Amino acid sequence: MFKKLNQEDIGDIKTPKEAYDYAYRIGKSIPELEDIIAQDPEYSYWYAEKVIKGRFKKGENMIAQEPNWSYDYAKYIMKGRFKKGEGTIAQDPFYSYWYARDVIKGRFKKGENTIAQDAYWSYEYAEDVIGGKFEKGEDTIAQSPVWSYSYAVYVIKGRFEKGEKAIAQAPEWSYNYAKDIIKGRFEKGEKAIAQDPEWSERYAEDFGLKNE
Repeated sequence: MFKKLNQEDIGDIKTPKEAYDYAYRIGKSIPELEDIIAQDPEYSYWYAEKVIKGRFKKGENMIAQEPNWSYDYAKYIMKGRFKKGEGTIAQDPFYSYWYARDVIKGRFKKGENTIAQDAYWSYEYAEDVIGGKFEKGEDTIAQSPVWSYSYAVYVIKGRFEKGEKAIAQAPEWSYNYAKDIIKGRFEKGEKAIAQDPEWSERYAEDFGLKNE
């Protein structure tokens, strides 16, 4: 059993971790320690989740300074948007995507410029959140053969001309693009395909080039 908290005990607790640990061990909120806990985003979050089991308003300004804790606070504590943390979340493509998908359940426009700088998250955002083209991210997607191919297949469901230059550098994705999107020869990618025996053989068989 822990002894009852008194003024001497409070004086011994100096750090957010110590304050949180004490509150967690006794299983209840301790208003006298909340100013200390509120100095740290991680322990503010855990205090909200594990001790208060709800919002910890004193710690929200600190939580809002970190994208991971802002996202977790929105999803698990607020169970909805955490407006104070959105500016921070919007600086990170990973958390911007997940915040849009899991919290807003729709577009997160503040984070779109950041998402648009990452080919993978631009593709995922287009497919899972928008359910269609994400034009801001297309220039970035177009730099990656795999995500250009995936964007063409699963988002546009047709040719993605911006990405064809990148696709044409990779024999595997050139072959797949020809087969799944163009459904015919992809001449831009034939030079790369010709340098790979496996994909060259498949390409020749599928498009009747064996005798050329």
